[in-house]
Amino acid sequence: MSPAEQQMLAAALREGETPLWTGKGGAAAASAPQKGGLLSRLFRKPAPAAPAGVLYAITPKRVLALPVQGGGAQEWFLMLGLVQAVNERPDGSGDIVFDFDEVNGTKVPGGLIGIPNVAQVRNLLNDAIDAAYQASPWSV
Repeated sequence: MSPAEQQMLAAALREGETPLWTGKGGAAAASAPQKGGLLSRLFRKPAPAAPAGVLYAITPKRVLALPVQGGGAQEWFLMLGLVQAVNERPDGSGDIVFDFDEVNGTKVPGGLIGIPNVAQVRNLLNDAIDAAYQASPWSV
């Protein structure tokens, strides 16, 4: 993580809260589809850069999604049933989906999107959810 990203994460954490895992995901500029108008393609001008990604953190109580270029941060509290789907790609990267938003009539997944080693992060997240559940005064 860059110093700016470390600062962004520190600002989002609550007093005494420590991340169990941090990582970056989202659309990487290198894998973004090439866009641009006809003139841009003809004269081989570089396409606009894709978003720099999202900084993610899992803490003992919640998951944070902090867009690197600013914008609305999101949080999800650790609870049973949080994980709706896990989509793993052949290279081991993938998505851990918590919910869906509708954007222009299309369902867009929310959660840990485009992260490396998705199976490892899924296991860590499941352990954190179990620990949060066991620590809850309402657990049986």
